[in-house]
Amino acid sequence: MKLLDQISKYIKVDAVTEDFFRNETQTKTFPKGELLSHQNTHNRNVYYMEEGLARTYYFEKGKDITTNFYSEGKSFGSIDTIFANVPSIYNIETLEESTITFCDYKKLEELCSVSLTSANFSRFLLGNLMTQMSKRVSSLQHMTAKEKYSQLLEENPNIILRAPLGMIASYLGISQETLSRIRSEI
Repeated sequence: MKLLDQISKYIKVDAVTEDFFRNETQTKTFPKGELLSHQNTHNRNVYYMEEGLARTYYFEKGKDITTNFYSEGKSFGSIDTIFANVPSIYNIETLEESTITFCDYKKLEELCSVSLTSANFSRFLLGNLMTQMSKRVSSLQHMTAKEKYSQLLEENPNIILRAPLGMIASYLGISQETLSRIRSEI
């Protein structure tokens, strides 16, 4: 399980944590186009992308707006539901056939209450998620479209080959035409 290997890079995995990840998580391969989570529902699963690509998005004025991409090694979920217990405003969709490890966040909370090692890892993971969100908000507020595109390529070098250009333009908050101009300049 790649997730357990990834976790062991940051913490010394104790027996309780290893048992949890072997028995309380599922790893499943989802086809391209699978909706893992639907807008206006309560999905408390947390996901880890083993292989593949997914995105979060919402609908606004009849258009779907991509808010994030998740490739190998990324964790994701319906944060609004998990932490605020409100229906999610986002959909989560696979953009490629994707192998994903997931579990119910409630079970992960239970693990953290009995394993200091897991609680520390959870705090580390949440810190990373908050840093990602802060970076995303900052880019939306302070970066030009060209800077946002360059940052996306730096963080996800092969995204152009994996996601439709319309979704990438939506993620950047620009039109496809503007994205084409930026790509021709770089």
